[in-house]
Amino acid sequence: MGLTYFDACADVLNHLKTEAGERVGPYGLGVGDPRLYAAGGAVAMEDSAVAAAPQAADGAAGSAARQPHSTTNVQEAGVDEPDVAKTDGRLLVTTAGGDLRVLDVTGDTPREVGRLRLVEPPVQPQSDEPGAYILPDPGYVDASVFLADDRAVVLVRQNSMIAYDLAASTYPAGGAPTTTTTVLLVDLSDPAQPAVESTLVVDGNYVDARMVDDTVRLVVSSYPTLQFPMAEEDWNKPEDVLTERNQGIVADSTIEDWLPAYTFTQGDADPVTGQLLDCEQLSRPDEFAGFTTLSVLTFDPAEGLSADGAVGVLTDGDTVYASEDRLYVATTRWGDPFPVEADEPDASRLVRPAPETTTVTTGIHAFDITGNVPAKYLASGEVEGRIIGRYAMSEHEGVLRVATTLDSWNGTTDTSESVLYTLEEGDGELMPLGQVGGLGKGEQIYAVRYFGDTGYVVTFRQIDPLYVLDLSDPANPAVTGELKITGYSSYLHDGGDDRLIGVGQEATAEGQTVGAQVSLFDVADPSAPAKLDGHVVPNAWSQTEWDPQAFLFWADTDQVVVPLETMTGPSALVVRLGDDTVTEQGQITRTEAPREGWTQLRRTIVVGDALYTVWQDGVQANGLDDLEPRGWVPFGQP
Repeated sequence: MGLTYFDACADVLNHLKTEAGERVGPYGLGVGDPRLYAAGGAVAMEDSAVAAAPQAADGAAGSAARQPHSTTNVQEAGVDEPDVAKTDGRLLVTTAGGDLRVLDVTGDTPREVGRLRLVEPPVQPQSDEPGAYILPDPGYVDASVFLADDRAVVLVRQNSMIAYDLAASTYPAGGAPTTTTTVLLVDLSDPAQPAVESTLVVDGNYVDARMVDDTVRLVVSSYPTLQFPMAEEDWNKPEDVLTERNQGIVADSTIEDWLPAYTFTQGDADPVTGQLLDCEQLSRPDEFAGFTTLSVLTFDPAEGLSADGAVGVLTDGDTVYASEDRLYVATTRWGDPFPVEADEPDASRLVRPAPETTTVTTGIHAFDITGNVPAKYLASGEVEGRIIGRYAMSEHEGVLRVATTLDSWNGTTDTSESVLYTLEEGDGELMPLGQVGGLGKGEQIYAVRYFGDTGYVVTFRQIDPLYVLDLSDPANPAVTGELKITGYSSYLHDGGDDRLIGVGQEATAEGQTVGAQVSLFDVADPSAPAKLDGHVVPNAWSQTEWDPQAFLFWADTDQVVVPLETMTGPSALVVRLGDDTVTEQGQITRTEAPREGWTQLRRTIVVGDALYTVWQDGVQANGLDDLEPRGWVPFGQP
């Protein structure tokens, strides 16, 4: 599966019009009932960032010494990931709660010293028309941050505010409300006065980002902005009439309707707008893969934000993995989302779910991200099965390893199995190199982790096989050992000294989960992995199971911290690892009740001798050794 580059925007537009003209139906190109995606009367949320008045700070931490501290739990050493909270050992910066908060953590207790509003509150659209209603709730701002010296790069994902009126509406070509990604470059040299140096707003949803040697790679997925209007009288028209009308809309479309745009603002200067991608930097797979544009942007925070040099592919992408010199964007395909029914009239061109017999595959695109120059497309490939997320992929010495589950159900028995593939770059393709299958027959992958030439795969249905794989010969990967125990681990972490830490659930022999578990494994002998110990908290689950950044391992003291949720509320479980034991040290709970009656524990961070828990509405400090409370900082109202 290779890619073809376009020579000019006319070629891009001709390709998109041809594909859309064949696929457009009475309700456009969206998936499902268009009335669920109506965008009529939309009032977009404000994209610009406005700085709130910072709180006064007596003796800001700008010149204070940095203390030993934990960092974001990342998949690959040297490849930073955006997170909702980060620290440099003197400041703790977090987007939890919707604003950028800057806390001084150099003293005995934390202090909020600066604050920056990330978005303006949206204006609620009003309608007196029957059938009008509003989605979604605009109160939640999804934002994450990188720290780069005295700057923060803040990534804000923002959905449009949609007002639905079934009597008169339009709906977007992508079949979903429009999304924008706002990137803010914030100066933190004076922590009491965080200031936006520049802002970049891009059409589309930011999939993920990575930072290697202070160079940021941002991956954005953008739907077309082409609109298909529906007036009240249109709902009673024959579908073939609507299809012909929509074909006309496609025929009259321009390149601006299909490709994402950007708006760049430097300080107080007037905004500059433009097309995000040069058409010569856009490519398409040899097989049609949809109308979405997947873009990779590159910028160095020290030199400022920029949309220059962005590269793009006409395809979907929902999972990002990166090593220090390669970035991979993958998406699981459940069949053609835009089938052409050549033997049916235009009125029947509706998007249908893929049949059960459709082979599920995962497509992967590889980019070169060495140095601080724009990313360069290298190759594309495809493997059978679905991945569970980015941890299913790993690049080592030029070879990509990918673990997938091949789902299969014959009506009475689950005959699924999992496979690990190895691929290498060649002639613009990710070429199959080797594979090993038969993992967890009748089960699903729950966790994957790679360390050098060794891979670990956990599958589960009733018991938990932990497979150890030898990947030293990429052409002939092999299973060297297997451990069957009750329960499962959905996250695996290197514990040092040939130990492996697992976080997941304990279960009965019948597969019924009974509580959150932190496990310790001995993997010194690849042919005979063994479970050393495990600590179970009954009737609990941990965010770490699907969010590895919520996991903290402080190797200096062999302490593991994971967030827990129980019927009585959230807490941070702290355990200590011995040579062959897992012992609970305690559970950190809030000293202050949440204002709204409920709150989420987002992250745990070590700075010096303190353990900080970052909640949705504040930050608490506890002693790392004794877990005793040291102070609470609430997040004030806007």
